[in-house]
Amino acid sequence: MSPDPRALRNAFGAFATGVTVITTRQPDGTPRGFTANSFTSVSLDPALLLVCLAKTAHSADVFATAPHFAVNILAEDQKAVSGLFASRTPDKFAQCAWTPGHGDVPLLDGALAQFACARHDLVDAGDHLILIGRVEDFATSEGQPLGYFRGSYFSIGIERELAEAAAAAKGSRLGAVLACNGGVLLKVDAQGALSLPLAPKPSLDSLTASLTAQGLTPTIDFVYAAFDDRSTGGHAVYYHGQVSGTLPQGYRILPLTDLARAPLANPVETQMLARYAEDYRNGSFTLYHGTETSGHVRQIGA
Repeated sequence: MSPDPRALRNAFGAFATGVTVITTRQPDGTPRGFTANSFTSVSLDPALLLVCLAKTAHSADVFATAPHFAVNILAEDQKAVSGLFASRTPDKFAQCAWTPGHGDVPLLDGALAQFACARHDLVDAGDHLILIGRVEDFATSEGQPLGYFRGSYFSIGIERELAEAAAAAKGSRLGAVLACNGGVLLKVDAQGALSLPLAPKPSLDSLTASLTAQGLTPTIDFVYAAFDDRSTGGHAVYYHGQVSGTLPQGYRILPLTDLARAPLANPVETQMLARYAEDYRNGSFTLYHGTETSGHVRQIGA
């Protein structure tokens, strides 16, 4: 018995994705485009990617026969662009900024990444066509992606805003667990006590600036722990990330093998590093939320 199509679609929607706009040219040069989240990289050598086209889509035939096409990965501020290319508006390209790229394919301004492709293969797959492209040119820019989950948009960047808002309350702190040279970066005070790096002010910019001023290069990934600290009456937010550079005075690297027994001044941070050691062994990270003594751990990903 075949599964219920609506229920199956909802189940597929449990996989969070980014949002792209696929573009090409008609034989007469008119630009065409549509919104899609069924996009993935395929191969680095040769450089291949794929997108899925519904056979019932208005532009399916155009894309199935076009010699070149482009994939534009949208940024978090491009919801309107996504909606535009998901509509049947006839003059889509007159309502957004774009430039012709390699192979004369339309590239959308403001996209996080743009891939100009030559058609490599077209595979029949049920009610869709799998269009495989060979990447001939690409460009990237800094920013946050536009996300899509269970039929709705979400913004990765909002995580930072919420975390910093929580950390701004009186008695709160914002810090990070930063992997470095096979261990974790720790700060050492004048008495030799160890702690995780904290931001002078409750913001990621402050934390990054503080570490950068000491010759380090931090890269922040995601929130690793967020909890109410009843001992201070505020919130604690710790990010996960990596850091590189020459180790400045007042810092040390605690090897991964020693994390489970980390002698940190704050017992909450000691427990956090023990969890980090377990996460690292498992190859999959988690998110903790609750209070300084009890809470819940949820899977994040590899």
